[in-house]
Amino acid sequence: MTIKPAGHILTDETRHAIDAVKGCVTPIFDVNEKREAELLGSAVLIEIAEEFFLCTAKHVIDDNKDSILYTDGPAEFEILEGDFYASQKQDIAVLKLTAAQRRSFKKYKPLRADDIANQTQAAASKYAEFVGFPETRNRKVYKQNKIVGEIYAIGGMMLEATDAKVRVSFNRKRNIDAVTRKRVTSPDPHGMSGGAIFGIPMNATTIEGTPQPKLIGICTDWLESSPEIFGPNIAIAMAIIREGWQITLPLRLNPAHIKSRLIVIRPSA
Repeated sequence: MTIKPAGHILTDETRHAIDAVKGCVTPIFDVNEKREAELLGSAVLIEIAEEFFLCTAKHVIDDNKDSILYTDGPAEFEILEGDFYASQKQDIAVLKLTAAQRRSFKKYKPLRADDIANQTQAAASKYAEFVGFPETRNRKVYKQNKIVGEIYAIGGMMLEATDAKVRVSFNRKRNIDAVTRKRVTSPDPHGMSGGAIFGIPMNATTIEGTPQPKLIGICTDWLESSPEIFGPNIAIAMAIIREGWQITLPLRLNPAHIKSRLIVIRPSA
C-alpha cells in the first residue's frame, strides 16, 4: 500500500477543485486576413441576480474594437456583440448577455455568486490559480477553421489582494505541473488575459482535503521581467455590474466603498 504525502494529496484536491470551476472560462477570437480564427484572449462567465455577464480584460476588447470579435458557440464561432461597460482606471470590461447570447455559451458553465469571493475571502487566499487559453497552445487546427481549445491553469502563491488589485507570484520556468508534479516551463500567458484568478485559503477546509476556490480577480498583466501576474480584483467587476445595469448585488458581494467611473466599448459587428 502506497501512502501519498500530504502535499501530494493537497495538490490533487486543489487540481480537482479547479477543474470543477474552470468551465466558466471561455476564449475570445477574431479572424485574420485569411479568415482564419486567431485567439485574442479569455473571458469569464458569471451569474449574478439571475443575470449573466461576460467579464474580460478591457484591453482585449478595446485594443480590438475595430475588429469583429467571436466566441466559441455550440457548433461554430458566433459574433460577440453588445456594449461592454469598462472601468476608466482598471483593465476590466463586462458585458451583460442577452438570452440568445446565453444559449451560445451553453458549452460553458457560469460561476454562481457562491463561487465569487468578497474582499475578506480574497485577502484570506494564500494560493491562486489563473486559468485561461494561452495563445501558444491554441493555434489554428491544420485545415480546420478552429483553434485547439486547450484551457490551462497556472498556480502561484498570493502576493497581495487589495480591493483594487490581485497579485500572484509567477516564474514561467519554475512551474510545477499539477498532474506529474515535475518542474516545467509553463506556456507564455499571452491569451490568458481576461481569464480567471481563483484564490484558495489555507484553512481547515483546505487542509482536510476539500479546497473551495473562489474567483478573486481577472487576469490582465504579465511583464517578462516581473515574477508575478496581476489583475483587478473581482470587486471591480461587481461595481461595474451594479452601476452599469443597476443590478442589486448580493450583500456579501456588494463593494459599497468602490465607485467605478464607466466607459462604453462597442466591438464592431
